[in-house]
Parts: sequence; structure tokens; C-alpha cells
Amino acid sequence: MEPILIPGKTGQFDVIVDSEKISERGGNKLTRMFGAGYPDLDSVVEQIEKHRTSGTA
Repeated sequence: MEPILIPGKTGQFDVIVDSEKISERGGNKLTRMFGAGYPDLDSVVEQIEKHRTSGTA
């Protein structure tokens, strides 16, 4: 598996596997202004593994 980084809007953070969004930056505008709201790395890796082992990747 090789990651590809595609620039988005300022503050945007989406993790997409095989055209399916599996994780994104959450929180409200105030939370994002202070640099928070990013998903936990372990949960992102877990979602990628679930996607991979489900046979859809």
C-alpha cells in the first residue's frame, strides 16, 4: 500500500481508501482554528486494515 498526498483546502484532512472516505478531521470551526480535530492515528490505521481485510481493497 502506497499513500498519496493530495493538497486540499486549509485545515482539510480526509483519509480515502479506494474512493471511500474512511476518516476525516472533525470538530467545529473554533476547534479547527486551534489545530485540533484530527483523527487518532491508531483508529485511522484500524479503519485501513478493516477496509483491506474486507476484500474491498
